[in-house]
Amino acid sequence: MKFIKRISKNKIGQKLLGYLVFLITSLTYKSISWTTLNKKNKYKYDKNEPIIFCTWHNRLYCGPYLLPTKELVINALQSSHSDGMMTDVLFKLIDMKIIYVSSKQKGASAFIKMIKSIEKGESIAITPDGPKGPKEIIKEGIIKLAQTTGAPIVPLFWRVKKFKLLNSWDNFIIPYPFSKGVYIFGEPIHIERKISKKKYIELKKSIQNKFNKLTKELEEYNFEKE
Repeated sequence: MKFIKRISKNKIGQKLLGYLVFLITSLTYKSISWTTLNKKNKYKYDKNEPIIFCTWHNRLYCGPYLLPTKELVINALQSSHSDGMMTDVLFKLIDMKIIYVSSKQKGASAFIKMIKSIEKGESIAITPDGPKGPKEIIKEGIIKLAQTTGAPIVPLFWRVKKFKLLNSWDNFIIPYPFSKGVYIFGEPIHIERKISKKKYIELKKSIQNKFNKLTKELEEYNFEKE
């Protein structure tokens, strides 16, 4: 642990850790036997239609690998600080673009950068409960982004049969290799640009309920039926 902390403090060490994390996560992901719960009306991705993909922060381990990065240009938010170089390398190896956000910049700066990416026809991948929670509670950012750009929100969640939960604020999920896994994409959620405050509150509650329903569907999935 001391060795990892030591090398993570410089750029070369960060990059090496990035390659190592990619190797471990990609091999774990590929070893899992995946099943999709999208049996009917599977959403067809249009390269000309940007999408705001959302997954819970605790499901970041496999989330990026399940995204349609071959069909769409997808951006992920990334700190420009040296501590962020590890995930910088990871995202690039997964064929995702990076939107760099400095720790000195305000949230508005990241929001503007995401809008510009969507205007170019590129998609966004974001954790609606990140970066510090509360766990599995959506924030207003994704709603305002969808409202401003017209891009639909598409939730993506997954679960594996065998895993380890970290003692973190989100109970980060570490899947075991060669486990069984399931994933699901929710239906696109379109948000009108102009809505009343009352409707906005109702909409946020509705989106939270849809995310909760999808999460519950995965948690209740019976792997023994396979």
